[in-house]
Amino acid sequence: MKVYLLTSNKYTATICPINIHFLNKNWPNLDVTIVGYEDVLKLDDLPANTNVACLGNQADYGATWTDALIPFFNTVPEEYFTLIFDDHILLNEVDTDSVKIIEEQFLLKKVDKAMIGGGIDLNNSTKFADDLLVFNQDADYRLSLHPAIWTKEYFLRYLKPGQTSWQFEVENDAKFDDAVIVNLNYDYPNEPHVYSYLELYTKGVMTIDRDGHTLTNQPSSCFFDKKDIQYIWNKVRNPEGIKERVHEVFGFGSHGVRGTEFSKAFEKSKS
Repeated sequence: MKVYLLTSNKYTATICPINIHFLNKNWPNLDVTIVGYEDVLKLDDLPANTNVACLGNQADYGATWTDALIPFFNTVPEEYFTLIFDDHILLNEVDTDSVKIIEEQFLLKKVDKAMIGGGIDLNNSTKFADDLLVFNQDADYRLSLHPAIWTKEYFLRYLKPGQTSWQFEVENDAKFDDAVIVNLNYDYPNEPHVYSYLELYTKGVMTIDRDGHTLTNQPSSCFFDKKDIQYIWNKVRNPEGIKERVHEVFGFGSHGVRGTEFSKAFEKSKS
């Protein structure tokens, strides 16, 4: 399976290596490309199954998300692929038999998208095939950017110039577009998604603590191992990581802050 991991300079250095670590732990034998901006060229010691694609300098694209992706995805060779974001970290072992059930539908060209990490209400669906549901045409968030497998054609159909990722999801009207969007048939949250992931940041704030707890409402967290969450915490919260997160979360410039202002921010970043 081809996986494109989408990132920005904000999280490339700190989060992408963590994401790759858990991808290879929980879904081995993938072909992964980290798609980002100039900072992806600084990543080193990546595993053999992982490479990078640089879209250019992030500053050249301003706040838009789609403008850099359109020319890139027009050139990818795959007819379908998995899309994930840098801070959506896979924390359950993927059932590869389930993935094969889904992937068979792509090989038969019967589907346009498959949700594997939630994002669309399972109650707004009907039976598609054995073990599979198809979302109804009036379902909300049909373009959800939760972990999913997309055909190249369907992703590019809605990848319009000048949009942020939020605009891509909510401003494009994908209702009644006749696209076939499927999901495995299971009882969530009593059963896990194929791709049960930790959303590591919400509005720029980390969602876990040092003791391995999630601090936001993430139903999939019941399937997480606290040791994995603590591993992530420790990887992010090293001294350099703390300094960078203070700058990111509190909006300080590249020259940093001084005195009590930094001390207060530093202590808050550890909470």
